Amino acid sequence: MRVDRKGSVPGLVLDRSSSGATVFLEPFEAVALNNDFVEADREFTQAVQAFLRELLDRLRTRREDFERWQKFQSEVDEILALLRWQSLCDGVLPTLGTQRLRVFEARHPLLLPAVRLALDLEPLAHDVVPLNLELDETRPGLVISGSNTGGKTVVLKTVGLLSALAQAGCAIPAKAGTEMPELTSLHADIGDHQTLIGSLSTFSSHILHLKRILTQAKRGGLVLLDELGTGTDPKEGAALGIAVLQALSRRHCWVLCSTHLGEISQWAIRHPRFQNASVQFDEDRMAPTYRLMVGQPGQSRALTIAAKLGLPRWVLDHADKVLGRREQDWREFLKSLEADRLHLIEQAEEQTRREAALLKDQRILTEREEALHQKQDKFQRDSQEKLQRVLEFLDHESKRLVKELKEKQRSIEPLNADRIGTEATERVKTLQQIAQAELEPLRLAPRAPKHTVALRLDGYARHRGLGVEGRVITLKGDRVTLQTPQGRRLEARVGELEPIVRADFDASQPMGRVRVRAASQDLSCEINLIGRASDDIQFEVHRFVEEALASGQRFIRIVHGHGTGRLKTAVREALHGHPGISRVEDAPQTQGGSGATVITLR
Repeated sequence: MRVDRKGSVPGLVLDRSSSGATVFLEPFEAVALNNDFVEADREFTQAVQAFLRELLDRLRTRREDFERWQKFQSEVDEILALLRWQSLCDGVLPTLGTQRLRVFEARHPLLLPAVRLALDLEPLAHDVVPLNLELDETRPGLVISGSNTGGKTVVLKTVGLLSALAQAGCAIPAKAGTEMPELTSLHADIGDHQTLIGSLSTFSSHILHLKRILTQAKRGGLVLLDELGTGTDPKEGAALGIAVLQALSRRHCWVLCSTHLGEISQWAIRHPRFQNASVQFDEDRMAPTYRLMVGQPGQSRALTIAAKLGLPRWVLDHADKVLGRREQDWREFLKSLEADRLHLIEQAEEQTRREAALLKDQRILTEREEALHQKQDKFQRDSQEKLQRVLEFLDHESKRLVKELKEKQRSIEPLNADRIGTEATERVKTLQQIAQAELEPLRLAPRAPKHTVALRLDGYARHRGLGVEGRVITLKGDRVTLQTPQGRRLEARVGELEPIVRADFDASQPMGRVRVRAASQDLSCEINLIGRASDDIQFEVHRFVEEALASGQRFIRIVHGHGTGRLKTAVREALHGHPGISRVEDAPQTQGGSGATVITLR
C-alpha cells in the first residue's frame, strides 16, 4: 500500500519499493496463517524426500533389471532402425567374411528416390545406373580411368559407403549375391582438401592424406584413392602413385583408385594383383553412360569434352598436334578396345535374352504337353466310362428282349412271326440309334490305308479313341472284333486299333454279343503352305500339329514346294524341338519328294 496509508492496517513491513512510495505489509492476522503454511510446506517437503529416499533404496536393489531393460530398449531401437533403413533402400544383407568383394546391382544410397524423398532432396532427372564389380584376394586392386564426369568418384564412394554399412550390420541397396570381406580398416582420399589458412595446396593435401593412409592402413583394409597422382607434374605424379599402389599391394589391402594418368593404367596391366576398369562413354551421344567396365583402361577424352563444351576448333587442332602421334595411337587403341568389348557385351546380353526366351518356350511347351496328357487321360477315362455304360445298357436290353421272346414263345396264344420279327428289328434299330448318339463325341479321324496297323488273330489290341483293350477274336478284311476282359465284344476298323502286348485278359466269361459302329470324323492330315511367307507360318504349323495330335493322327504332311528353300527351312525350324513329334523327313518321291515334309507324331 501507499506509504502515507501504512498506519491504517496494523502489521509487519516486509519491504519497500525502489521509489519509496509503496510498502509491502503483512497484516498481523496473516502472520499466524503464514507460519502454519511454512510449517506445513516444510513437513510436505520432508515427507516427499523421505518417500524418494525409500523409493531409491528399493530401486537400487533392482539395478540389474533396469540395466537389462535399457540394453533391451537400445537393441530394439537399433533393430527397428535397421529394418526401417532396409525398407527405405530396398536392400539386402550381404554375405560377410568372404575372400571376395562383390557388389551386384548396387546403388549409392543418396541416389535412391525413396532416400532422397526422406531427406527432402530434389529428385534425379534420370535413372540410376547400377554398379557391378567383383574383386578377389588374388587381384584386390582396381585402377579406374575414363572420361571426366563419367562416374569414377561415384564408384569409389558407393563401394566405400556400402562397405561401411555392411560392416555395421546394415542392409545395402544391392541384389542378392553381394559379398563383402571383413575389413580391418577403411581409409579414403577423395576430394580437394586445400586450405589457405593451413597453407595446403591440392597436392599437399593429397600427400598428407596418403601419409596417414600408409601409416594406418592394415592388412585386409579397404583404401579408396580419388584422382591419384594429380596436382603436380604428370610423370612425377604417376611415379608417386605407382609407388603408393605398390606399397598398399605389399600390405595386401583392397585398393580402388581413380586416375587420369595413362602410366598408372599401363602399370596396372602388368601388375598381377591389379586390374583396370573404365567408365563407358557413348561416342554417338557424346555423353557418359555411368557404366563400369572391368578389364580395360579408359580415356580421359579431355579434348572430346572440351569440343562439346564449345572450345574453339583451332585450339583443339593445336592440342592434337601437341599430344603427339604415340599418345594418339594409344588413345585410338583404347577406343577400338572399348568398342570391341562393348560389342561382346551386347552379344552376351543378346545371348542371355535368347536363352531366357528359349527356357520360357520350353516351359510353355512342357505345360502344354502336360495339359494335353491330362486332357487325353481324362478323355480316355470318360470314353471308357461312357462305353461301359453303353455296353451295359445294350447288354441289359438284349437280355430283356430275349426274355420277352421266350415268354411269348411259352404263351398259349398263337404267335405271329412277322409281327414279332418286325418288333425285334425296330427295337434293335432303336438300341443302335441310342448307342450311336452316346458314342457320337468319340468319333475318330480317318486313317490312310497305307498306315493301317497290322494285327493278328488271338493277339491283343487297343482302340485308339475309346481306349478299350481286348483280344482279337475275328479278323476279316478291314473289320476286327475285340473281346474285352468282361466278355463284351467291339467291332472296329483295322486303322482304329493298335497292337499291344497283354497276357492278363480273362475272357472266360461269355457275354452277349453287341455290335457298335462308330463313324469317322473327316479331318485333314495335310496342309498346303505354298505361296505363304516364311515369316508368318510358325503359328500355322504349330496349330496344325496340335490339332493332329488332339485328333489322334499318326502321320501328317506339310506341302511347301521346292522354290528357294526358305519356306522349307522355316517349316523345319518351326517343327524343331516339338515334344509331340518323333520324326521329320522328306516325303517319298511319289508324294512330292523334297517339296513336302512328312511328320511322324508320337
